[in-house]
Amino acid sequence: MLNVSGRYLIALILSAVFLAGCKDPDLDVSSLGKKLPAPSLKGTSPFNQDFELQGYARVQGSCDSRVGNVFISFNKQLWHQPPVNPDITGTALPVGTTNDRDCSDGTFDIYLTKNDLQNIWGIQTGSNGSHVDYLYIKGESLIGDTETLTLVDNNSGTSPGSNNSPTRITLEKTWPRGFAGASTCDSFRVSVLSAGGYRVTTPTAISFSLEGRISGSATSKVQAYTSWQDCASGTPATQSTFTIPANTDGTDVIYKFPETPLNQIFEFRVVQSSALTPDANYTDVILRDSSAASSYRWLAAEEYIHQIYKGLCYPIKIRAYNYNRAPAYDQFPGSVTLTSADTQVKFYGSSSCVTEVSNFAFASYSSEITAYVKYNPSPTDSGTMTDFAITMVGTGTAGSLVYDASPIAMRADLTSKATVSSVDIWGPRDVTRNTCFAFRVVSVNDNGTLIPVSVPTNIILGTQESNVGSFYSDSTCAGTTISNVSIAAQSTSMTVYFKSSSTASGIYHFNLSSSGLSSKARELNVQP
Repeated sequence: MLNVSGRYLIALILSAVFLAGCKDPDLDVSSLGKKLPAPSLKGTSPFNQDFELQGYARVQGSCDSRVGNVFISFNKQLWHQPPVNPDITGTALPVGTTNDRDCSDGTFDIYLTKNDLQNIWGIQTGSNGSHVDYLYIKGESLIGDTETLTLVDNNSGTSPGSNNSPTRITLEKTWPRGFAGASTCDSFRVSVLSAGGYRVTTPTAISFSLEGRISGSATSKVQAYTSWQDCASGTPATQSTFTIPANTDGTDVIYKFPETPLNQIFEFRVVQSSALTPDANYTDVILRDSSAASSYRWLAAEEYIHQIYKGLCYPIKIRAYNYNRAPAYDQFPGSVTLTSADTQVKFYGSSSCVTEVSNFAFASYSSEITAYVKYNPSPTDSGTMTDFAITMVGTGTAGSLVYDASPIAMRADLTSKATVSSVDIWGPRDVTRNTCFAFRVVSVNDNGTLIPVSVPTNIILGTQESNVGSFYSDSTCAGTTISNVSIAAQSTSMTVYFKSSSTASGIYHFNLSSSGLSSKARELNVQP
């Protein structure tokens, strides 16, 4: 971003689980694969700041308040969380300057200093420093990473089309990617892209239509919905034109798949855009039988932790579903094999994580298995975070079942922050008044990674404002209210339940406290 010319610098838990209603925590399929929008930039672009003179660049922004930690990358491969206290040596920043690298309050404010870039992220500065043209920013939420904000140095002399101007729109099938059930509602994401293929926002609204065809023929305009509620109502779809609002990077389109033809390839793409160029490529979706008698299943990774700490053991719950979205209770369900291209990722059959296992069998009439994963660090490990993927391969007994699955994206925390520094509460930001919702009280390090407490740890539950609601230990929120909860030694979390009172709709905040540990005032949006 800034070189000599001043352009040197330049982007859980329960990832697939969105805790909702009184479930603890069950899969809310409509949330899977639906990423929250990318963070938005506020203030001056870091590329337009004089990094060489200041010794730092300030990156301010906003995001959906369901977003937690904010991560930055310079190559979209290695992601870093800025330190709490930036190294301000050689800058005019005042003593005590901190990085607000958490977006739970809807904003973030990060100083990227020359010393931090050199010592933490390995980017050399000065007249012979490497030239960095891109900065990528994303956040983590309960349903996985947000979309990525891409900042580009438009004065870097890179090839035409590498800037962040919107040029085209494209479509992708959200989870389960590549498959759908007959007569079921499913979602597509239509995104605005730059010429370089990065998601960017559009300054003006864009209208578009979708085209669908089956096995390469019978092209037709797609009739669909803009909400899950409309699709689930049973009303025939009549909408064929959709809109990407101004200042956003895309929109969701909800489509109800037909009954037939089964196991055939449906193809979809964007057409007739009012602005920008539609991607000419089709998105393929295989239609599966959604009846209870179908031999096709899909595998969902449910209660798994998106970000794990090196050397610690974490559970992964894997559930088999019919394509009608119901759990699959089969008499002879078969097994699932877990693998990873990263050889330091190991799998185990128990929470002790001693004996390695890669194949896990479903019990008869059971839809789920629990495996355990651990990232075993090597002496050469360095940096802050490393990303990896886990592949699930399901095998039915005697070939009676066929399993479809998508890889599980995870991250390992390689830092030296092995101790608990704060408590947090994870769960839905938006709640309905007088309805019971499940939340998870957790113990985390400075990076927001789940770390087990060494001794039983008492956490006082509360809200920042008065008369917002009450906490309970039962999933119906009908028993006695509770004011504290204890995380057992060597554990990372406890489930609690919260029901808002008849207080007026609006934004409120949880307020947790525990001796010797910090906490954040997590936002809560109470709705009618």
